[in-house]
Amino acid sequence: MKYLVIILLLIFVSCQGQINNDNHITKINDNLNNENVLNEKIEKLLKKQLEYGASAKNEVTDISTGYIFEEEDINVESILIKKILDNNNYKTNQDKFNEKIINIFGIKQKKHFHINLLKSKCKTELNHDIFDFPFEQIYVIPDKQIIFPIFLLPELIDYQKDYPNMKLLEDKVIKDFVRDGYKVNIKLWKEVKDLSQRRNFNKQLLISRNKYLFNDDKSHFPWLVTHDEYFMESLVTVFGYTEDKRLLEWAFKKQGFKYVKYPSDKILENFGKFLWTKQCNGEIKIHDTTLNLIKELLVPSSQSGNEVNILYLAEYINYLSNEDKDIPLDFSQKAKLIATLLAFGEQYKYNKEYGYNQMFLGKFIHYQDIEKKYKKEFEKNNYYNIPNLKKWFLEAEQEKDMFENDQTLSDDPQPMDYLYKATYKKGPFSK
Repeated sequence: MKYLVIILLLIFVSCQGQINNDNHITKINDNLNNENVLNEKIEKLLKKQLEYGASAKNEVTDISTGYIFEEEDINVESILIKKILDNNNYKTNQDKFNEKIINIFGIKQKKHFHINLLKSKCKTELNHDIFDFPFEQIYVIPDKQIIFPIFLLPELIDYQKDYPNMKLLEDKVIKDFVRDGYKVNIKLWKEVKDLSQRRNFNKQLLISRNKYLFNDDKSHFPWLVTHDEYFMESLVTVFGYTEDKRLLEWAFKKQGFKYVKYPSDKILENFGKFLWTKQCNGEIKIHDTTLNLIKELLVPSSQSGNEVNILYLAEYINYLSNEDKDIPLDFSQKAKLIATLLAFGEQYKYNKEYGYNQMFLGKFIHYQDIEKKYKKEFEKNNYYNIPNLKKWFLEAEQEKDMFENDQTLSDDPQPMDYLYKATYKKGPFSK
């Protein structure tokens, strides 16, 4: 379980950066294709990594916090990983790989680059100091058609068996010393419990990610969502990759959305991650795939408890239109997103099995767009040519607010209040 937590830390991702000096990297890679040169480089890096041990100031994770990864580490490791994948029937197709990188991560890039969730999502420059935090990175090597979280070499290869000279070196490593004014006590790699199992896990992680994403090998899906769930979830919630319906449904259901009146901003932000993504060019991508999934999951509401997603959709529209909320969208982007969500929700007003009446356009017109600024934006953009939206909007404008002068409410009506009056309901508030 210990390494599982470690590995999950590796998969925080986002779109940033390219490795500089590409010609230099190509030259290094050409040299590394020579087996003797590669082994010399591996021994050199092993020596450096073994001297830092398995843990410096961090005994909890067994990860070296003092080791700084450099370009040579990335180059050597990429070749080792490519060999691991090739030995496990990994298939390459440059055009398909490039297309997948664009579709999944939203990045069009032929050079080496890395993805980092914990920094700015869309920066394009890679500063050398990022190598101080390697476990936040995913590296993409287009010419080898692979992605990987960086590992220390002992986490991938049996260095004591394959490079016996390293065993002698490790025996001489000083375990207690002072570095940068701090007393450091390192754990030798040979002392790490279950290191062999960790290597096997890391190799399986590399194989499963790359074959699932770039070979369309769906047989790896069960393993990934069990052992690499944070990475899998981030493909949807961070990058907005919703084209894989099985992945989308798994990530959506994993949230376990349970409706509460007045949901927190955090819950609504999380819900919104499935509805839209802001791309690196500043444009927003609205996920019709998620709306289609919500439609599939929403059975007629006479079966109690199935309204949760539609209620959150209405809550999210209210959240978007609240000017006090810090949402990284300009007004025109908000308007288009709101219009799309309103049209999706309003369709259920005309379905007697649901009958959500004024939960969407009615509520929006009477309580959320009092100054009519969104209506003006909709009109300016011809209601974005969304089917029925203009017609439904004009019809909703002519309806009297069903909660006008309603003394049972302490504030503006919430989505659940409209649900109480839905046409299929039987009770004190039903029509």
